[in-house]
This record gives sequence, structure tokens and C-alpha cells, in this order.
Amino acid sequence: AARSGQSKNRPCTGLISISCARSGAFFKGGTVALAKGERFVNFDFALVQVLLWIMQMGLHRIIISYDIACKYHINFMERIAERSWPLMTPTEQSLFSALIVVWLVPKFHLAAHIEGCADKFSFNWTKNVGRTCGELVESNWAALGMMATSIREIGFGHRRDTINDAMCDWNWRKATGESE
Repeated sequence: AARSGQSKNRPCTGLISISCARSGAFFKGGTVALAKGERFVNFDFALVQVLLWIMQMGLHRIIISYDIACKYHINFMERIAERSWPLMTPTEQSLFSALIVVWLVPKFHLAAHIEGCADKFSFNWTKNVGRTCGELVESNWAALGMMATSIREIGFGHRRDTINDAMCDWNWRKATGESE
């Protein structure tokens, strides 16, 4: 999550964004503004928006890389099916349950976890992920982080448009520059 201001009086204290672990492209609908720190509900919403889009594409196996995947995945289905605010319809939940979902911790972050995480949540021990490190989202934030001081004081709509433009530009540069 990127921090765009540490003050308690700011409406947005940071962002959560879902991006592709291979290409680094930001996913449509996968960015959520944080009101008061990073909470599971924020990540749940962003992730479900991306998962619904991925399910429409017909993929059968999804790898999710998250710094705290070892803890985060535990009650994921219960959280997205919560009756008071379901993030998926029952039909979408059954389609999601049929998928193979693999939860992994990015390689750099895994070193700070307990020993049991290394065996169960490591990219190194997971088949068909190649040499993916899972840390590509961090380079995205490094590129966008320079905007933080510029967008801290602007209004909600302008901030959202500016971040959206920067993310679209990032995706465009990644897509057109891959052959270089």
C-alpha cells in the first residue's frame, strides 16, 4: 500500500492496488483508497473486483501474491460472503470455489515470516510459476511514489483522475516497452 499522507485529518491515507505479478500492469477496478490504514476489507474489495474480471476470462488457476497471504487467506471466503455486505453473489462464490487459487508471499517478504510460511507460501516451491518473485508491485509504487506530495492536497476527484492517469500511463509504457 502506498502512503499519500500520514495525517488523521486527510480523507485518503494511502492506496491498495492489485497488479499482475508477471507484467506489473495495474488491474482495472483493483485500486482502493484507504481511509484509516490498511484493513482486510479494503484489500477484499479490490481483490474481488479483479477476481470477478479474471473469472470472466475463463482462467482456472489464479496465483495471489500478497505480503501477508499466510494470514489474509484464512477467512477470505467467509469475509466475501458476509451477509451484511457480500462482495460476491452466491453464483460468483460457487464459480470462485471451483477455481484453483494459490496464495503466496513475495520472496523478499517471505524472509521476515515464520519458518512454516516458507514451505507453504513460497514461489520457489510452487509449480508453474517460473521464477516469479511476486515483488513487482513494489516497483510500481516506487514509480508512482513521487506523486504522493503532489496529490496530497488536491480534491478527491482530481486525485482519483491523476492516479488513474498515472496508472494507465504505467500500463501503456509497460505494454509498449516490453520488447526493448
